[in-house]
Amino acid sequence: MEPHVATYYTMLVATVFAAHWRGKSVEKAGAWIALSGSLFTSTVAWGGIWEAFAVPVFIIDLLVLAGFWSLALFSSRFWPYWATGWQLVGLLVHIQRLMFDDILEKPYGLLSMYIAYPILLVILLSSLQCGTVANVQGNLSRR
Repeated sequence: MEPHVATYYTMLVATVFAAHWRGKSVEKAGAWIALSGSLFTSTVAWGGIWEAFAVPVFIIDLLVLAGFWSLALFSSRFWPYWATGWQLVGLLVHIQRLMFDDILEKPYGLLSMYIAYPILLVILLSSLQCGTVANVQGNLSRR
């Protein structure tokens, strides 16, 4: 396994763990959306996929965008808007590749893959903040 793949899956597992450990239902749902998108993307046959518009990855990213968007619409938390925005940027990378054939395959692939890091980071930090806020509120109510 390549180091960047191991780093990504380590961060993904940490995010899912933190969401279930300290997060609320919104963080858990966001972590499951991210995990599902990653697992479905891992099932795509990767032979030369970045040489042209990556249709399977585009469809998966579109479904992940719909998931984050629904979280943003139906929750009172602010982080789903950030995740939706970052996912939209990832989707726009695919659209740009569809429009312009002269985009190199390496930047297209890297932008499509590394856009997930800010999404995972915002879910992770939000999950950890939920536990901290709950502890502070619990300590204040005992006084």
